[in-house]
Amino acid sequence: MTWSYEIRDSNQGVASTGNGFDSDKAAMAAGRKKARELKASDSLPGDGIATVKAEQDSEVLVTRK
Repeated sequence: MTWSYEIRDSNQGVASTGNGFDSDKAAMAAGRKKARELKASDSLPGDGIATVKAEQDSEVLVTRK
């Protein structure tokens, strides 16, 4: 299973996502780096404040008959 990150702005809108990381720590590090880049380029909506969250991706396979 892989990990992903999600960056939300102060208005709770999704500003950016990324996936395919081997661990939660790698996903958080990449998310924090991207949030800093967004803030530096003034591309972060709202007050320029972001929340980064990492979660494990899961795939649910359904067999159809």
